Amino acid sequence: MNYLQMLSSLGVGGAHPGGISLTKEIFEQEKFPINHTVLDVGCGTGQSCYHLHQLGYNVIGLDFDHLMIQQAKKRNKECQCEILYVQEDLTSTSLPDQLSDIILSESVLNFTNLDLTLPELKRILKPNGVIIAIEMIRTAPLLESEYSEITAFYGIPDILSIEDWKSAFNKFGLTIFKIQSEDDFSSIRTEEPTTEFHITDVTPSLAFNMLTMHEELSLRYRDRLSFRVFYARRSV
Repeated sequence: MNYLQMLSSLGVGGAHPGGISLTKEIFEQEKFPINHTVLDVGCGTGQSCYHLHQLGYNVIGLDFDHLMIQQAKKRNKECQCEILYVQEDLTSTSLPDQLSDIILSESVLNFTNLDLTLPELKRILKPNGVIIAIEMIRTAPLLESEYSEITAFYGIPDILSIEDWKSAFNKFGLTIFKIQSEDDFSSIRTEEPTTEFHITDVTPSLAFNMLTMHEELSLRYRDRLSFRVFYARRSV
């Protein structure tokens, strides 16, 4: 079982830093037109999709994990809504060109090959659209052994700095025009729970063990790992 499989088996919603509270605050701050189409890549159980749907946006959720998509569709039935969910790999989707005004990535891109996923996001994004990516960053140097421990546990190809993220986006004709940290959001400083779980009788015990390991790693490296909210659009 890897980290993403752990999230899937626990039915975790809002696994990104700040959880659904951060998502809500981002959209409260930005005040995007309600007629915009939002594509939530790596949508998981549909927690963010449902909130944005409630606000009035046209929402599409995409995830490669069938258990996550099942949970999202179950939420549709329970909440009596009709959000479109697509089970596909982000590196190559069937979604049409220039589909979305806003692409939301909540701790997703860091788990992908950016050389494949960023061109796909650019293809799907409308000319004046915005990508919002909440992603892990490296804020201080790591020993080789520490670097290996983190990348192996999370199954990520790299641990990028802010400048690395800028370069990665620029490489594919996308410009990061705004960056926010946790200091820019009041919701980060509240005690409100931000993660939901959908646990069943068949949830493996290994998933709980991995969740504990994740919490331990988060504490151990909190002075060298953080996150940023990156806003990007097509380069002029």
